Amino acid sequence: MTETSPLISGAKPSKPPPGLKVLVIDPHPESRSLMKGALRSISQVESIMERSTPHGTDEILAGNPVDLVIIEEDLEKEGNPFKVVQQIRGLPDGSKTTFVLMSRNLTVESRRLGNEAGILGYLSKPFDIKSLEQAIRDSRGRVSTNIKDTLNKVRRISFFTGFTDAELVRLLKICHTRKFQSGEPIFREGEKGDRLFVLLAGDVNIVKHGKEGETVLATMHPGDVFGEMAIVDAEPRSADAVPVSDAMLIEVHDQVLNNLEDVLALKLFRKFAILVTKKLREFTRDATKHS
Repeated sequence: MTETSPLISGAKPSKPPPGLKVLVIDPHPESRSLMKGALRSISQVESIMERSTPHGTDEILAGNPVDLVIIEEDLEKEGNPFKVVQQIRGLPDGSKTTFVLMSRNLTVESRRLGNEAGILGYLSKPFDIKSLEQAIRDSRGRVSTNIKDTLNKVRRISFFTGFTDAELVRLLKICHTRKFQSGEPIFREGEKGDRLFVLLAGDVNIVKHGKEGETVLATMHPGDVFGEMAIVDAEPRSADAVPVSDAMLIEVHDQVLNNLEDVLALKLFRKFAILVTKKLREFTRDATKHS
């Protein structure tokens, strides 16, 4: 039986677009209750439906389409979440539906299967409101689906020198390649830092807000990597990242870095270490000049 919860508006500002109709599929009652409570604090959520099982979901959504489905990876014996997503996407209005996969154990394989099924948002449990908002925003973001074109761009990026084509294709399957329009924030100051970005096309300003207004700390160009320090120290973002032209980026989540256990992982960590060391040396050199 489908249970529907009315919207309870909250004062907390939110990032998702207005009027979201959300369906939560989760066999765990406590987890479902926590998710509903969190969604009610997001003012742009219009309505919430919940189901403990995916069975019959396609029939219900055929007459009552939703904008977003948040689905638990562990459906126990009730079905495969990735197949459920594909079934919903096959409905007449399913192509407009976006998805968030939530799990206590998100793995690289989960992301690979999720990406293939069309899932763009991922949420680790337990979560906070900011993480939920980020997952919803991710789910409704734009991604590049032209792997051949993306692969050609990636080959020209120095960060990926030393990777084979097979490794790059595998990386593209577990990491999203996202597109951002000029002025559309990639991340904001104060947000949780859980991913780094490799810029494939366009330019991005790193902007700091202060009493005297905005200050552009740096401008990223194709081939540059940014956002990595939040992964190193687990601190919130210290500045905004805003494209000054339409941009394409690869985002590499910390879970991807932490869960890989093969040659690809070694190459990524080595590149990551070189990147951080180079930036630290540049910072030290600049600080010495001004001392």
